[in-house]
Amino acid sequence: MVLEDPTRAARMPVFNGLFSIANASVLFILLFTFGEPVAGWLSVATVVAYTSATALYLATGRGALYIHLMLWPSLIQNISTHVVLGGFVWSGGFIMWGILASASAALFLGRRIAMLSTGLYLSAAVVLIFFESALRSRRDRPEPLISAFLAIDVFVVSILILVPIVIILVEQIRHEQARSQGLLLNVLPAVIAERLKRSPGVIADEYESCTVLFADIVGFTDHASQVAPELLIAELNVIFSHFDGLVERCGGEKIKTMGDGYLAVAGAPEEQPDHIDAMCELGLRMQDAMPVINRELGTDFELRVGINTGRVVAGVVGTARFSYDLWGSTVNLASRMETLSAPGTILVTESVAGAVEDRFTFQEGGVAEVKGVGPTAVYLLVGRVAERSEPEPGLFLK
Repeated sequence: MVLEDPTRAARMPVFNGLFSIANASVLFILLFTFGEPVAGWLSVATVVAYTSATALYLATGRGALYIHLMLWPSLIQNISTHVVLGGFVWSGGFIMWGILASASAALFLGRRIAMLSTGLYLSAAVVLIFFESALRSRRDRPEPLISAFLAIDVFVVSILILVPIVIILVEQIRHEQARSQGLLLNVLPAVIAERLKRSPGVIADEYESCTVLFADIVGFTDHASQVAPELLIAELNVIFSHFDGLVERCGGEKIKTMGDGYLAVAGAPEEQPDHIDAMCELGLRMQDAMPVINRELGTDFELRVGINTGRVVAGVVGTARFSYDLWGSTVNLASRMETLSAPGTILVTESVAGAVEDRFTFQEGGVAEVKGVGPTAVYLLVGRVAERSEPEPGLFLK
């Protein structure tokens, strides 16, 4: 309900209530002045109802209750004033204001109230059409000034009440659209989210050259069984928030987290010439970030990282909860590199090391037996060329 949004509409009921009180007060003064006491007392009763509704809103902040306390007295006043003053023409079409007010109030209260309140007004208006002559015949014509004032009042008050409501609704729609867009961007890469909005349906792309990075927090599974759930999630949030920032700064794309695992890619969903450099840089920065994270959390976590490059298929799956994911042997081999790596190290394939050996420092890791692939040459990413130092000899496998 719009009135529940304190940043946009908390003050609207107060302004609306004060205006309605002032308008009804002018109306009862006019009616008493020109000899319409019955209609005048109806307006007095309405002023009391409006004042009570506004005071109660100020005391409790309950927007829905405020709308109800304004809506139903208005219905009684509008129909009764219509009857007392002699029908549509002599009452200045006063009942029409109630229809508009009811429809606008229903925007805040839902379809059921909309059907009930607007239906009551419309039913009363239709029925009273057949009694127009009878209503006129039972009394003298009221002062023309009263009919004119009421007709103008219907038009002016409707505008003054409805226009702010429309403005607030438009703002609320924009707010919800921005919120939905933000939620979508938290699930999907920006370019994929835009494509999905323009043309909903299957999204599947093939990228001939991408680099995939898998990372896993060593020992986190055992740690999870020893701490409270709230603390566990808080720790993961800190770790992955650090990683998210690093991915963005390195020009990659976070794909997803899997328990305590983290998957990122460069070269998809947008092509990127330096995708291997981006993921190598990301792996080094993630390892460099772990001591900082451990100091922040008071932990001693280590990170295993695996990187591979090659052809990837990427797309959106699911209908209830969208998921952008990667498939192919390149992804599987990157995962195997992470699994084979020792804590605190970054293990990469020969295709990664050979492509950027002039910019990053690698140490041969020997040949590893990779499930589903067979004997595979692996390399340890140890730094950047500008930081080149002689690595310790030996294999960097688990």
